[in-house]
Amino acid sequence: MLTRRIFTAFRHLPRLVFDGWTRQYEDARIILEQNAELHYFNLSAGVQRFLVRSGILMTAIMVVAIFVLASTSIGLMVSRHKLEKSHEQVYRALLSSASDSASDEPQTMSDEQMVALAQTIRDRDMSIRRFVDTSMVAVADENVSMKSQLESSGLTEKIVRIIQQNAANGGFSMDDDVKNNPLLRGKVADELATNRSLREVLYALPSVMPIPNYSVTSDFGIRRHPISGQIHFHTGVDLLSQTGDEKVHPVKPGVVVIAQYNEQYGNMVVVRHTNGVESLYGHLANILVKVGDKVTNESVVGNIGNTGSSSTGKHLHLEILIGGYPVNPQKVIRTAQYVQQIQNQQH
Repeated sequence: MLTRRIFTAFRHLPRLVFDGWTRQYEDARIILEQNAELHYFNLSAGVQRFLVRSGILMTAIMVVAIFVLASTSIGLMVSRHKLEKSHEQVYRALLSSASDSASDEPQTMSDEQMVALAQTIRDRDMSIRRFVDTSMVAVADENVSMKSQLESSGLTEKIVRIIQQNAANGGFSMDDDVKNNPLLRGKVADELATNRSLREVLYALPSVMPIPNYSVTSDFGIRRHPISGQIHFHTGVDLLSQTGDEKVHPVKPGVVVIAQYNEQYGNMVVVRHTNGVESLYGHLANILVKVGDKVTNESVVGNIGNTGSSSTGKHLHLEILIGGYPVNPQKVIRTAQYVQQIQNQQH
């Protein structure tokens, strides 16, 4: 019966509010009798309107406040339930990592356990962040060192871009990791991206000379041509064996793309490596590979010789080209060897 009355009152409430707000009030007089004396109180229409409308507004504000509080309370309850479920999942994951026979049954957690778990997660997060910060400093220092080595190798920005553009890409996207992991954003992401890019360039460079023990008879750069006597740019280095071992090995694994006689270079072999890098071996006494052969650092492409119109004695002419541009073989190989040495020390 009471419920029906409350429902009826709420059903007529909008109508009552509307009538109270729009009603045309008239001046009224209240008469009070006390000890045979009459007292008169005048209540104007404006005062009545103000009191009624103020009451309606206050009631509406209270109703809204109650609704907001109720909604907030419900939201907090839902959030707490989700948080508890999340903590339970983390708790079960931690249990499963600590035990090979973790139960799949739901785990119940007390408030004290959840607080302890949250503190543990926070401590681990801080430890990871400290590790990331420390690692970033190390990566930044390594980047400075690699940039310095690239500059000393004489590789121009154009040649560096050629190596980067010829890198084998696909499958891995660092952007996804950065988006999903807040620890890998900002300066950390920049340093890691730079490190990866520099490593791609340095790892693409050959790191082994084609002759184990050698001396340089003519360096890379401007020189006087041994036959014509004119000034020209020597695009490689001329090497002599110091031990009598005349076997010529590739400076890096790759595929033979040229193996033939050339009027200037004599017996010549060109090996194509990765990232747009190629190596050329000239004036060979013979050619021991053919086009299409896959070679390694242990393979023998030929023996040191004295063939070709520009050779004045037995030696090996070595060129390293990146995107068709000749670079200083000694500097490039020295740079790659330094990087490998640093990498081996880290391991």
